[in-house]
Amino acid sequence: MCAIGLVGMGSSVTGNAADLLEADIPTLLRAQAQGDLSCEQLARSTLDRIKRLDPKLKAFITINPRMLEDAHALDERRRVGDVRPLHCVPIAFKDNIDVRGMPTTGGSVLFRNNMPRADSEIARRLRAAGALLVGKANLDEFAVSGSTISSLGGQTLNPYDVRRFAAGSSGGPAVAVATGMAACAIGSETVNSLRNAASSAGVVAVRTSHGAISRRGVIPQSSTMDVVGPICRSVADTIQILNIIEGRDQLDPATTAFEGLAAPIATALQPIVLKGVRVGILENLFGTGPEHQAVNEVVHTALTKLRALGLETVNIDDVSFDSERSSKNLNVANYEFRPLFEAYLAQIKPVPGVATLQEYYNAKKFPSTMQSFLKNAVSWKAPLQMDGYRQSLKKGEALRKRILGLMDDYKLDALVYPSQKRPPLRIDEARRPERNGVFASAIGFPAIDLPAGFTPRELKSPQGLPIGLDILGKPGQDARLLGIAMSIEQVLDARRPPPLSKDDN
Repeated sequence: MCAIGLVGMGSSVTGNAADLLEADIPTLLRAQAQGDLSCEQLARSTLDRIKRLDPKLKAFITINPRMLEDAHALDERRRVGDVRPLHCVPIAFKDNIDVRGMPTTGGSVLFRNNMPRADSEIARRLRAAGALLVGKANLDEFAVSGSTISSLGGQTLNPYDVRRFAAGSSGGPAVAVATGMAACAIGSETVNSLRNAASSAGVVAVRTSHGAISRRGVIPQSSTMDVVGPICRSVADTIQILNIIEGRDQLDPATTAFEGLAAPIATALQPIVLKGVRVGILENLFGTGPEHQAVNEVVHTALTKLRALGLETVNIDDVSFDSERSSKNLNVANYEFRPLFEAYLAQIKPVPGVATLQEYYNAKKFPSTMQSFLKNAVSWKAPLQMDGYRQSLKKGEALRKRILGLMDDYKLDALVYPSQKRPPLRIDEARRPERNGVFASAIGFPAIDLPAGFTPRELKSPQGLPIGLDILGKPGQDARLLGIAMSIEQVLDARRPPPLSKDDN
C-alpha cells in the first residue's frame, strides 16, 4: 500500500496498515475523496488484517467472499461521481443479522448453510449507503449467553489479553472493531450484549431507544428487549452509522410506533458542553469486594476529571438497583425466546432436522453455556401465559416509572455506572453476572458504553484491561445522550488500541 497521510481521531497517522485501519470514518472518506486511497486498497488491508489476527482471536465466522469485487464496484461508482455517505467504510455484522450472500448461522453448526433470501433492513441501508460489508462476526450462539462462544465460531478471545473473555454476546463484532478488522460493526443486544462487549474491547457501543432501529432480518430473542446497534471506535462514528440505520421501517411495527417521538440522531453532531449537565451516579452498581477495586478506581477517576470541567453529579444510593436480582426479575427474554425462535424457524428455508426449539435442543450441538437457558425454554409450553412473564413485565414498567421519577426529581440528564463490576474475566474463571446493562434493556431506554480507562498494566496485559462507563438517558433523547457522550469521550480520551505485535500489523 502506498504511504498515505491521514488524520484520524485528532492525531496524525502514517498510512501503514495498522494506522490506516485505526482511522475514523471521516478520515477514510477524506482519503478516498483526495485520491490517496482506493476502496480496493482498503479492502485488501482489511483482508490482510483479518488473515493475520483472526486465527488467534476468532472474531469472524464468515468473510464476505465478494469483498474485493464489492470494493472494485465502489471504486467505479466513485469514478463516475456516485459517492455514498459511507463510501467503502468497512463494516462487520454479528452473525444473527441477515446479509445477502452470506449465511446467517447464529453461531450454530446446524445453521451453517442458512442463506437469507435478502438483506436485513439494517444491512440494506448500509449497503445502499456504500458501506463495504466485511463479513459475519462470532457471537454467543443465538445471542443467549454472555461469553461469545458458539458451536461454529468457537470462543472469541480478548485482544488485550487472550487469556480473557471477550464478553458477549456481541464479542466478535467488538473485537473486530477494536483490532481494525472493521471500522465499525453492527451488533445486537437483549440484556448487555452491545455494551458489555464494547466495555471488554475498549470501544463504543450504543443501545438506542426501543423502536429507533428496525430489527427486521435479525434472529429474535425478545420482542421487548432486543435492539440492533453500532459498535465503533468513537462516539462520532457511531452517530454516522446511526444516521443511516435509524428510522421507520414499515415492516417493523416498533419503528412505526417510535416515529416522531424523538429528535433525529443527526442532531447530535456536536458535543454538549458539560458545564451544567447533571448525572446520577448509581452507587449500588459498583462492587464492594477487592476484585472490584480496579473498576471502581477507573470509573471514579473518570468522574473526577469530568467534574473538573463542570459536570454535576448526584450520588444515588438505592438498594433497588441490584444487577443480579434485576437480571432475574426483569429478563423477559427467558419467556419470549421460544415462540420467537420457532416463528423464525417457520419463515426461513428449512434447516435439516431443526423445525422446533425442542429439535435444536435434542441435537445437543450447542455450547454448555446455553444449557440452563435452553432447558427452561423447552420446558415452558406456553411461556407468554406464565405468571412469571406477566410479573416481569410489570416489574419492568415499575422500574421505568421509578427511573423517570428519579431523573425528574434530581433534574438529571443521565445515569452513570460501570458497565461491568469487574475487568474482563480470565477464561478459566467461573462466569459471573456482575454486569449492569439490564436497567436500560428491560425498559427500552437509550444507553451508551464508552472507554473510561484501563486497569494497571501487568506482564500479560501490557496495556492493562479496558473499563467501560455506561451512560443511560431518557427514552427518545438519544441525540442528547450522544452529545453528552461525545463531550465525555473527549475529556477522558481513554481509548488505547490493543497491544498487537508488529507481526500482526
